Amino acid sequence: MEQSIKPCVSIYHLEKLKKIRKTAYLVIILFGWVGIFFPYIAHADIFGNEIHDVYATITENVSETNSILRKAFSFCSTSPFDVINSLDKPQANVLTSIIAASKTTALVVAVLLLMVDFFRKSVAFEWSSRWENVLLFLLKIIVIKQVIQNADTIIASIYAGFNYINNKAIANMWHGAVWSFLPTGDTDVYTWTDTENIFGSMWDNGIIDGWTNFWNDVGADELETTYSYPVSKDAVRMFYPNATFPTDIDSTHLSLNDYPFANPTTRANFNPTVEKFLLQPYFWVMKAIAYLIFVIAAGRVFELGILTIFAPLPLATFASETSSDVARNYIKNYIATVIQIAVIIAMFMIYVALSATLATQYESVLIQFIGLITLGLGVMKSGAWSKKICGMG
Repeated sequence: MEQSIKPCVSIYHLEKLKKIRKTAYLVIILFGWVGIFFPYIAHADIFGNEIHDVYATITENVSETNSILRKAFSFCSTSPFDVINSLDKPQANVLTSIIAASKTTALVVAVLLLMVDFFRKSVAFEWSSRWENVLLFLLKIIVIKQVIQNADTIIASIYAGFNYINNKAIANMWHGAVWSFLPTGDTDVYTWTDTENIFGSMWDNGIIDGWTNFWNDVGADELETTYSYPVSKDAVRMFYPNATFPTDIDSTHLSLNDYPFANPTTRANFNPTVEKFLLQPYFWVMKAIAYLIFVIAAGRVFELGILTIFAPLPLATFASETSSDVARNYIKNYIATVIQIAVIIAMFMIYVALSATLATQYESVLIQFIGLITLGLGVMKSGAWSKKICGMG
């Protein structure tokens, strides 16, 4: 006679199931308490982020980048002549002796070049063919001497003339009382007040217990928190050109159940937390480029200072037709160094327009990130591009 075999559950599996059930209960209770004291907004994502959180993050990072750029370009306005003249007496004496020695050496170099030029033309019998050549040679001696002795004045005039381009570019960065390199414009501050009255609701519903009375007496049931969200429309539209903003009078107060900001993209799966995560590397690179500009600005001041101090030496090569290219290249290089800031500003303006175009056509943070990387490479190459503008590339 066959006997039926009943399924047997071991004690080990029962204990395991009990542990799983206990863990599940603890998780439910934990999330319940979190939901009471840290309630999520109904239309927020699972991490409590909303669209205006993304906008506030963009505004904050763009403003910080503008602050770094403002300091960098303010430093760019520092003239190398002001730096040299601001030195204390011991350091100033050192530079004065270097400049004096450079002028003396430049005069010696000019005399040697003039002698070489004189003998070259003598061998070619150029002096006998036209007497005007002798007069021109004498005038050249006088002019070269004056150029060397007044090299600092000549270089200062070149600096002031071409730095006018930088000054005009930087001056146009001011929009009212706000200096805005990247677009920020006016910032609207949106506020949202969260009022919680958990235990008061329990009291109204007739759930009266001793612990409820206790927390009600100490005021734990009444919690009011106000959140502020500074949002710059111009900064947001650099990333989301189709972003819309409330236009009514009371729109600066966000209600718990309202939806004041619509989806700024055509993607149905727009998630604020994911967007903030994807934009973070973008902000890091953007600030890194701003600090890179600060380094370039500091290096530019050093370079202009050195080129100014030793200006008599390359200018002395004007004494000979065969070596005058050295002086011409020196002046071109000096001009290129001066206008490098204007080149960087022009690149940023092109980037702002390019960023808006990429955001409109592709709606991809990765594509915009590629545009930002291109800007960084352009800033690094700004010195070479400035030289190409001056005919040295």
